[in-house]
Amino acid sequence: MVGVFLLRAKIKVCGRSKLMKNFLSKNKIIIILLLLIVEGLFLRTYHLAEWLHFQLDQSRDAFLIKDIVEKGIGDLPLLGPRAGGSFLRLGPAYYYLMYLLALVVRSTHPVVFVLPEILGSIAFVPMFYLLARRLFTQNWSLILTALAVNSTFLVTYDRFSWNPNLLPLFSAITIYLWLRYFEAKRKEDRKSALKWIALTALAVGIFIQMHFVAFVAIPIILISSALVFWLRARIYDKKIAKLYQKGILKEIAVLAAVLIITQIPIILNEYISKGTNTQQLFFTVAKKQGGDTSHKLSEKLIENLWVYPKGYFITMTGNQGIDYPNWLLRPNLDIRCDDNCRKFFPLTVFSFITFFLAGLVFLFLLYKITKKIITLRKNSPNYLKISARWEFYALLTLWILIPWWSFYSLSFSLRPRFFLISIVPFWIITGLILRHIASHRWLGKTISFSLITILLISNLANIFIRFQRSASAAVTDKGDYPQDQILFQDESYPVVLKQQQEITDWIKDKYAANDQGKDYLFLWAPSFYYRPILYLLSNGELVNKLHYFSDYPVWQNGAYYAVTRNTTPNDFFKKQKPDFFTISDKQIFGTLAVYQLALTDKGMAVAAQREQKFLKGKDFNSEQDIEERCDKKPKPSCRYTWGDIFAHQ
Repeated sequence: MVGVFLLRAKIKVCGRSKLMKNFLSKNKIIIILLLLIVEGLFLRTYHLAEWLHFQLDQSRDAFLIKDIVEKGIGDLPLLGPRAGGSFLRLGPAYYYLMYLLALVVRSTHPVVFVLPEILGSIAFVPMFYLLARRLFTQNWSLILTALAVNSTFLVTYDRFSWNPNLLPLFSAITIYLWLRYFEAKRKEDRKSALKWIALTALAVGIFIQMHFVAFVAIPIILISSALVFWLRARIYDKKIAKLYQKGILKEIAVLAAVLIITQIPIILNEYISKGTNTQQLFFTVAKKQGGDTSHKLSEKLIENLWVYPKGYFITMTGNQGIDYPNWLLRPNLDIRCDDNCRKFFPLTVFSFITFFLAGLVFLFLLYKITKKIITLRKNSPNYLKISARWEFYALLTLWILIPWWSFYSLSFSLRPRFFLISIVPFWIITGLILRHIASHRWLGKTISFSLITILLISNLANIFIRFQRSASAAVTDKGDYPQDQILFQDESYPVVLKQQQEITDWIKDKYAANDQGKDYLFLWAPSFYYRPILYLLSNGELVNKLHYFSDYPVWQNGAYYAVTRNTTPNDFFKKQKPDFFTISDKQIFGTLAVYQLALTDKGMAVAAQREQKFLKGKDFNSEQDIEERCDKKPKPSCRYTWGDIFAHQ
């Protein structure tokens, strides 16, 4: 009896084990993708509330969304953030997403505004995998997805709130949908073609609201790729060319209709503002094209040859230790390589060689697949599959070349954010190169596996370095920090939310203890974080007392505070300020120092002279006065809301 019982138990265990093995085998891909999502979330949320990058643009958006949450949905703007360095405003899609999530979680804490990026990072994993599967096997697609999830570049931009941060996700979505549309056309599935073109229009309608580069480049990329696909078919396979032409008017109508729907807020804004944003569009394009007058066209083109090798190397490896020389042609040929350039020159040369070889390999692969599609018989069972692959290769080429060409006028001041639109094609092309290397016997497999390992370790190591830097920011100032080429090129030292919150708490405590009778609280800080600290201070009774001040005291009965970098307090205490203020108290928070200030006799006298000017400025910038001026004479700086639309009915 005991033996029978044990036998039955063994059979049950074996049966369950077999079921588990079958389950794992059938759901292997889903399980691995879920594990990658969990790992990606860990990297993107680890100490996020303490190390959050919350500075000028983030606090600008936070103030706006908080105001809408408090006042109601009617205050939702018709336009979104300004394109850098101009009055041109993008579409409001990112603001709407921020507002929706703030409503759902019922909070306007700075971390809440990173939820679009966190959710986007979750969606990116299956989306990138599906895109990779159009060219790669399951294993290669999983490898590439794992590398992208662990990318230092992507992790960095997923850890703070900013409208361009969703460009990688929408790049993957748009490429995938666009290719599915042409696939449906080749299969004569007109119903699916309409579905895919509508989804493409929806994705593009949101995509172009995320960044000025996307607004300019994506329509050009899609139109150019459609023409290339059609021309290839027109020359070589007229049957497919006719399939592409079938139902095209109806599909264009669907594309236009969906695009118009996604742009309704922008259209309404142009109606109520008499086209001020459209005028700014033409002005901004002309300004950006001719903005750099200190360099010749030839110098910009030469400099642009270094831009993509640098961007490719940094985005793929996370390593920032490269800095190309500048080639100047006037008055004479001059190649400038500063100390940083010389320090990392060997790595810089290596990165250029890597990019050059990668480009050659990709061009060779493009040549091979082009030759194959030309020589392959049209009735071959692999013909449609190869056609789809060729179109993917062609789209990748255009996705790299068109932004590259678009950037030439900005080549001497190109910011890392411009590569957010290119990182998905970068990873796909890297995968093609690694797979090509692995196809050459055991040595190729060894080299390819080694490169994959190096890429993974390099990115993880650089994520760890960034985490260490963020952790130390609230503890100590380490002096000379390396230039941050992944985040912003003008970032010279780290500042995190933990410091800003501690400074805010310190100011609130000091104000409660010593300054309760003061009429206003005035704050001075460098441009990157005066507004974030004001935002954190605005949560409470101080909300109507807060003001920024620049050079002079403006109110006698005011509480004055200043924040500077710990090692460079002279950022504030220069010129006449020491004559106006004395230090009552001081506290250091890592890379930052905060000062409680008191007015000197001279400061009191100057403040008395400026009080009337302060009150006039306060009235001039009141919300009601701004609305009245914008109603009378719309300007690019005016912001209109859905409430304004209904008010004009």
